[in-house]
Amino acid sequence: MLDRLRSSARPAAIALVAVLVAAVAVLTVTNVRAGAERDRALAQRDLALARALVAQSQVLATTDPQTARLLAVAATRVAPQSAETRSAVRAAVARPQLAVLRGFPGEVHAVAFSPDGATLAAAGRAAPLRLWDVARLAPVPWPTGEGQADGMAVAYSPDGDRLAVAGADGGVRVWDTATRQGWTGGGGAAWARQWAAFSPDGNLLATTGGSGGASRLWDAGTGTQVAALRSLEGAPGPVAFSPDGTLIAAAYPGGPIRTFEAASGMLTGDPLEPPAGSLTPEPREEVAALAFSPGGGLLAGTTGSEQIQLWDVTTRRPAGRPLTGHTGLITSAVFSPDGRVLATAGQDHTVRLWDVRGRRPLGEPLTGHTHAVNAVAFGPGGGLLASAGADATVRLWRIPRATRHPLTLPGTETGDGTGGGDGGGGAVPADRPVPERWYDRSDDTQAVLSADAGRLVVQPYDGTRPGFGSLWSWDVRAARWRGERLRIRPDDLVDGVAVSRDGRSVAASGRDDAGHGLATAVLGGPSTVRGRPLAYSPDGRLLATAVQEAATVPDAEVQVWTLPEGRARGEPAAGQSGRITAAAFSATGAVLAAGASDGTVLLVETATGRRLGLLRAHSLPVTAVAFAPGGGLLVTASEDQTARLWNVTTGPPDARSVATDGPPDAGYAATDGPPDARDAATDRPPDAHDGALGRPHGAPLTGHTGRVHAVAFAPGGAYLATAGQDRTVRLWDTATGQPLGPPLAGHGGEVRALAFTADGRTLVAAAADLVQVTGDAYAVWRWDTTTLATDPTTTACAQAARSLTRQEWAAHVPGLPFRDVCRR
Repeated sequence: MLDRLRSSARPAAIALVAVLVAAVAVLTVTNVRAGAERDRALAQRDLALARALVAQSQVLATTDPQTARLLAVAATRVAPQSAETRSAVRAAVARPQLAVLRGFPGEVHAVAFSPDGATLAAAGRAAPLRLWDVARLAPVPWPTGEGQADGMAVAYSPDGDRLAVAGADGGVRVWDTATRQGWTGGGGAAWARQWAAFSPDGNLLATTGGSGGASRLWDAGTGTQVAALRSLEGAPGPVAFSPDGTLIAAAYPGGPIRTFEAASGMLTGDPLEPPAGSLTPEPREEVAALAFSPGGGLLAGTTGSEQIQLWDVTTRRPAGRPLTGHTGLITSAVFSPDGRVLATAGQDHTVRLWDVRGRRPLGEPLTGHTHAVNAVAFGPGGGLLASAGADATVRLWRIPRATRHPLTLPGTETGDGTGGGDGGGGAVPADRPVPERWYDRSDDTQAVLSADAGRLVVQPYDGTRPGFGSLWSWDVRAARWRGERLRIRPDDLVDGVAVSRDGRSVAASGRDDAGHGLATAVLGGPSTVRGRPLAYSPDGRLLATAVQEAATVPDAEVQVWTLPEGRARGEPAAGQSGRITAAAFSATGAVLAAGASDGTVLLVETATGRRLGLLRAHSLPVTAVAFAPGGGLLVTASEDQTARLWNVTTGPPDARSVATDGPPDAGYAATDGPPDARDAATDRPPDAHDGALGRPHGAPLTGHTGRVHAVAFAPGGAYLATAGQDRTVRLWDTATGQPLGPPLAGHGGEVRALAFTADGRTLVAAAADLVQVTGDAYAVWRWDTTTLATDPTTTACAQAARSLTRQEWAAHVPGLPFRDVCRR
């Protein structure tokens, strides 16, 4: 009986267990789904909050740049996987304005860096002196005393041992910066604008007060008045000592600029007459600016105009035309420590930077002040600029830094640089006049940088200079700025050039190789390659050339060759109606992109020569193409003044390139629908029909005002650079297509080639060095891109010199527990 009960209960137990298991499974699935839904909801909340932080960061960019940077960092902490937040931090650290320093109850009249760059001093209304620690962006206490007049001028002695402030009452106070003790002189005058300047040896201090005050030379150590500056024009406005200490220049508001012998205070030379301009100062308004270049060869000045003139100090003649661009009177001027940049401040609320050598504006004006800018000062390294404004603020600006290396060529036996020898005459500048009847010749100039930024090869405008079959070559990485004549062909002028990634191999073709059945010359390589060289693969084992087989248009097909064998791989790829003008291989060499004069870009599978897609990229000829390091993105540039990004990773429209940190491409349809997916990391080409590969990645990159000649991705592909005919280099965020900071300017002519160093900390640019020379004269510029190459969140926190406080976190990030955004 018991056994019968047991046997009948077993099925029931099994059923019960099954029911319980099913119930548990249902509950588990339900809980998993609920957990997933909760995770999705939290992720959506975090993304929405991060986007709000990014928006707030952009709003505060000009009024509170420190907090703006920290809010961008906070966005990455809230949504660390978002490409938008990472792009926002990069944009924040690239902005030129670093800080807005407050503390003055009214207008700030003057600003100066200590010679070591550690301290920033400013003088203003109702506050004769304020100091800040530049590294911490924090106030530094200073014993200014009681009952001081408005501070009108501030100056450090060149050795940093003394700090002087001139007041509106004509008085001056000088402190010993170590003991903070000093002397006081002058004073008792009616309110007047004041200026001050130390002599180069620091022994003399000049103070001037314009028409309403006295002009004096003081012994800076004792406070004894030793001389006065006098002329028929009366008392001067701003003064400046020449770097050698022999001259004092003085500007008379509304009048000329005079020079005095520093030793005697006597006038020397005829007056310099600044341009009048179209604006007139208000009655009793005294506005003028004056500055010597660091080398003493130039003097910049204005005495009540929106224009500023440069003079050659030796000849006392104008050095070019006045610099124009301000729409208000210029109030201050200063040269950068290397003398390459002139900064001017104006009543139009802006600061402008000028290329001294080219006499051109450097990028767009620096904006942020809400009233007149009264003074500007460079930090000792030239990377920081301070401005003082009538809006009661002092603002700090980050100035892009670069080193310029003019290139030289081997001299000749006669030393004139024009013969056929390779040496004996020393190095001569890489400058050549434009050949006669240049307008009858097309500009076939080429400058090619190896992708590792190690070698620059130039095929100059006047190809007869290096000689038939020769090029100029420079070892950029070794900083050997004297070039070598690279003999690569036995005959004919060079027409096409390509350089391998490591710079060890160079391929060149002659102008009529096809007509004569000649092969392309590959330095140290095979003699069987044909066609005009376009590009090497990253590993140097493939070379693409433009050929003419079945096409009726010359060089309208592209052929891939294997190296070192020199064998053609597959058949030439065709399909474009124009001449092939540029090409690039993907990271593994599996795909080749070839741009043409008809504005299209052909994508080719290199193993077979099979056509993968045709991008109708531009309205004018394509000038440059480049793949991102991960292979998922392609950038194209054109004579139409734009560059464009293309997603060449296959997959559904909302797929994104992980390697390049790109956003979704939803909304952009492929020509023939989405191709089959492939692994972007391995760069394996898809099984795609013609036209199926390639979708626009955001809007075109616009900003250049001439042809875009060169493009380059930074290591990692998070940002890229473009350069062109307008003599500028521009940096862009790959994910958003937004510009990163102001244009990099100052190049003497068109920028023809770009390459990042392996660590991404330097961007190398090859540019024509003289405007009137089309392509022979080149200089290499090395731009510091460390700010973007390092972790942007770390950089943002360093620039802000602090972290978000608990109060700021609660105000901007409600609902989440406090987090120190600058602590990992």
